[in-house]
Amino acid sequence: MDEDEDDDSYLAFDTRFHKNGEEPSVLEWTVALRRYSTSSDEGSSPLASLVGFITEPGYLPDSDDGWFFDVFDMRSQHAYNAFQVLFDDRPLIEKALKERGSLDECGAVAHLDRMWVDPSLRGRGIGLRLMREAQHVLGRYGLLVILKAHPDGEKVPKKDLVKLAKYYQSDKQLGLVPVSVAKRPGWLVGMWHEPVVHPEDEAYFRMYD
Repeated sequence: MDEDEDDDSYLAFDTRFHKNGEEPSVLEWTVALRRYSTSSDEGSSPLASLVGFITEPGYLPDSDDGWFFDVFDMRSQHAYNAFQVLFDDRPLIEKALKERGSLDECGAVAHLDRMWVDPSLRGRGIGLRLMREAQHVLGRYGLLVILKAHPDGEKVPKKDLVKLAKYYQSDKQLGLVPVSVAKRPGWLVGMWHEPVVHPEDEAYFRMYD
């Protein structure tokens, strides 16, 4: 995956949206790192990707809301669990975010569902960059972000969930905080009220500086 000095290709991030087929008010999105050629606008298959969805009904689930539940349940087990966290653990989320704002301000939810980085590119901070790209595109007043830091594998020890969550928290611009390390290890929330741009994030991804 290394760039060749004689190669005319380059790496760049792109974000793509499409409406959900079952619920058109929900936008599915993917932030991906792709290789492009100077002779074509068509990028390669993703070398890294972050996928999720955003819905903006104007409120958060505060009762047995069937519509909100269906939006999460139709996607993945992680999304189903995310709804449970939003619904069951609202007091914990409010406590975690008390210095960032009130949940009463939030009328939109973005779930960061799955992240993948090609093994040959890991260790370069690409995961955090994918999140910052998402923050730039998705950021808006009243947006609550939720995700679970979950390394590859089905049965992941709690310590590994917490370790990955701390890595995601290391990027202060993202403003992610744990829901509850004891009750919900790995689960993070944040408020992306603005489409923030990191000053060091360029248009292209440089393998080497």
